[in-house]
Amino acid sequence: MDANDLLMGGGIKSVNWKKNPIGYTVIGTITETPKVEQMTKFESTELDFWPSGDPKMQIVVTLQTDERDPANEHDDGKRRLHIPPRMMACVREAIQRVGAKGLEIGGRLAVRRIGGTGQTGDPFTFAAEYGAPAVDPGGLLGGNGGAPAAPAAPMLSQPAQPAAAPVSPAAQSLGITGPAQPMTIPCPQGMDPDKWAALPVAQQQAIVAAMAPAGGGQLPPF
Repeated sequence: MDANDLLMGGGIKSVNWKKNPIGYTVIGTITETPKVEQMTKFESTELDFWPSGDPKMQIVVTLQTDERDPANEHDDGKRRLHIPPRMMACVREAIQRVGAKGLEIGGRLAVRRIGGTGQTGDPFTFAAEYGAPAVDPGGLLGGNGGAPAAPAAPMLSQPAQPAAAPVSPAAQSLGITGPAQPMTIPCPQGMDPDKWAALPVAQQQAIVAAMAPAGGGQLPPF
């Protein structure tokens, strides 16, 4: 909890899957470094443990969303997303699909409830997609600068453009556009080819778009 949250008696609302139906999706930009904390038992404040005695851990991510609680005039749209072990697999796979190393500030994360009631024997099931944050092209020039800063990576909620490559049904269901298969984008002149090749396609696209002349063409969103 943030110090001011405690002082002012407020706090960031947590995503509540139980109060929303199957198909409910939370989507937003990561605003803080993800944290790890111990889980509590279902509908209890008592800390939870595995049969082995090891603590059950989960990841907590703060997202800036477009959601607002009409009953709270101070709601800024920030939401805490708790990622328990049951949700980690789909989030991990989403990160791997874009070639990212993990959840980062500035990245876009979407998680959808696709099944389950949350009751004993019928746990919630989820699907996820992730968009890595854009990078500064100057970092690929050995720190010499001279290249414009890359704009924010296309948001996950953007609709597909006519020229966009085909996307997987899972990504489409979460409002995410991008190539379903790996793409190859030539290394721009003056950049380190090895560093360029190591970047995810989404970041390559953002960099090329940032370096394009005014009025020039634009790569399709990821």
